[in-house]
Amino acid sequence: MLITERSAALCREKKPVVVFPDGEDERVVRAALRLRREGLARPLVLGRPRVLLEILNREAGQGECLDVADTSSPQLLTLNAKDYMAVMAARGKNVDPAKAEDAARCPLVAACLTVKRGDAVVGIAGNTSSTPDVMRAGLRILGTSPGVRTVSGFFFMLSPDGKNCFIFADVGVIPEPTVEQLADISIASAEQYRRMTREEPRVALLSFSTKGSARHHRAEHVREAFNLVRKREPHLLVDGEIQFDAAIDPTVARRKSPDSPLAGQANVFVFPSLEAGNIAYKVAQRLGGYTALGPFLQGMNGGWHDLSRGCNADDVYKVALIGLAMELEKRSGLAAACPGDGSSSDKR
Repeated sequence: MLITERSAALCREKKPVVVFPDGEDERVVRAALRLRREGLARPLVLGRPRVLLEILNREAGQGECLDVADTSSPQLLTLNAKDYMAVMAARGKNVDPAKAEDAARCPLVAACLTVKRGDAVVGIAGNTSSTPDVMRAGLRILGTSPGVRTVSGFFFMLSPDGKNCFIFADVGVIPEPTVEQLADISIASAEQYRRMTREEPRVALLSFSTKGSARHHRAEHVREAFNLVRKREPHLLVDGEIQFDAAIDPTVARRKSPDSPLAGQANVFVFPSLEAGNIAYKVAQRLGGYTALGPFLQGMNGGWHDLSRGCNADDVYKVALIGLAMELEKRSGLAAACPGDGSSSDKR
C-alpha cells in the first residue's frame, strides 16, 4: 500500500485535529476543505474570521464551513497566554502577563500551544512563515522529544511507478551536521521509515567516497558518523561512507563495496550536508519524476511540520495527511511499549 493510502486509512479511522497557523491563505483553505470533505481530519484554521470567510466563499461557495480560531479573541488569548507562561516557567523563565499575551497572539505560538495541550495532533506551518520562525516556535513551545538532541527534516521520495519509497535526510534544517548529528539523523530516519512503510530500513550515509576511495576530511566525517551509528544501533542495516551509486545499484555495489550489508538496496539516504540533500531531492523530483512528500520535521516533542513557501494546496494536503499519520503511528507505538495499567504484557 502506498504511504499516502496507508496514511489516509489511519486518519479516516481516527479523524484527528490538524491546526494551520498560516491560515489566511487560499492553499491552506483548499487543503483543509479537502481533508474535511474526505473525512480524514478535523482542520482548525487560525486567522481573522472575516478574511477566512472571504477566502472560503471564493474557494467553496456557500454551504461549506471550517473551524476557525482568531488568536486575538479574548477567550483564546487568555488561555494561550496562561499556557505560554506555564511553558516558560517550566524552563525557569518568568514572563509577565503582558508579554505572554504578545507572544500568544502569534499564530505559530498559538498553534504550538494547541498541539502541546493535545487539542490538535499536528500543526502544519511554513506556507507563509519562514523556516526559522517555524523552528523557533516549535523549539520554544514543544521542545525536543525525550532523549532527542537533533531536530532534522526529511522527504519521502516516491518513484514514478509508485513501487519504491525512499527517505532523503536532512533536507531542511541543519546546514553542516556534526558527526553526532549525522548519527542522530540516520537513526531517527530509519525509525521513521520502519514505522511508516512497515519495511526494514537500509541506511546509507552518503559521501563522494566509498570506503576510503578518496582521502578527505569530509569523507572521514561521514565515516565517523557511520561508526557511531553502528555503536549505538548494532542491529541496524547501515553503511557509510558510501557513494550514491554503490548504495542504490547492486551491480555497482558488487564492484565498489562487495562487503556492504546494503548490497546496493538502500532505502534511507542520509546526506553529508543540507546543501547536498536539498539539491539531490530537487534533482530526483525535477529530472527523475519522483514525488517528494514533505518536508517533515523529526525530533520535536509533538507533531509540527514546516512547509515550503512555494508549496501548492496538494502539498499542504499531503504533508498534513502524512504528518498526522506519523504522529498517530508514533503514539500507537509508545502506547504499546508503555502499558498504562502496570500489568504484565506480552511484548511482541
